[in-house]
Amino acid sequence: MNSIRFSLPPRGSFTPNGEDDPLKYYYIPLVGQLYIARIAITLQLLNRRHFNKTLEIGYGSGILLPTLCKISQEVYGVDLTSNPNIVSKQLTNFGCQATLSQGVSDRLLFEDNTFDLIVAISVLEHIREIKDFLWEIHRVLKPGGILLVGMPAVSRFMQFLFQAIGFSGIENHHVTTPESMLQAAQSMYRLKAASHLPGFLPSSVYLYKSFCFEK
Repeated sequence: MNSIRFSLPPRGSFTPNGEDDPLKYYYIPLVGQLYIARIAITLQLLNRRHFNKTLEIGYGSGILLPTLCKISQEVYGVDLTSNPNIVSKQLTNFGCQATLSQGVSDRLLFEDNTFDLIVAISVLEHIREIKDFLWEIHRVLKPGGILLVGMPAVSRFMQFLFQAIGFSGIENHHVTTPESMLQAAQSMYRLKAASHLPGFLPSSVYLYKSFCFEK
């Protein structure tokens, strides 16, 4: 089965949702390749190509939503700061409809057992109380549903890399490591697959890690 591919929308298709939105980095040579690669290695962990209801947590500018629309009958998105009306309008250019909303920091405003796929790419590193939030994701995920997670390394070296591309103070935003997230997740999910970037290095030496969990 062919892996699911991330299609980068043309430049200008979406607008940043704030000063910290990484949208511009996708279109910078070399840097953009890394930003695209982190999504690509995460999507490649999916062994299914169709889902009934998908939720993206932290959809941001909406750059991933057109890809999710291709594999999902219904797509939902929740974000703390994005304007759902703006993103929904831009999605129409891709023939994509998604039910988007602004959320709250510690709760997902959905019924129990709603989604069969939940995607959180470059989101959980921002969550300090990670175990509580993983339980909240668990609540709205159907039994047998898939949680797809991508997270950057949290280290001094990553602080240096972010400073090099003009983002200072990343340590104030990235507060949870992939390792602590994985440890917290073990009591509620089964790890199905994992990958890391760069793939030619040992998994202990990485810039980004991705995980596919099953409830």
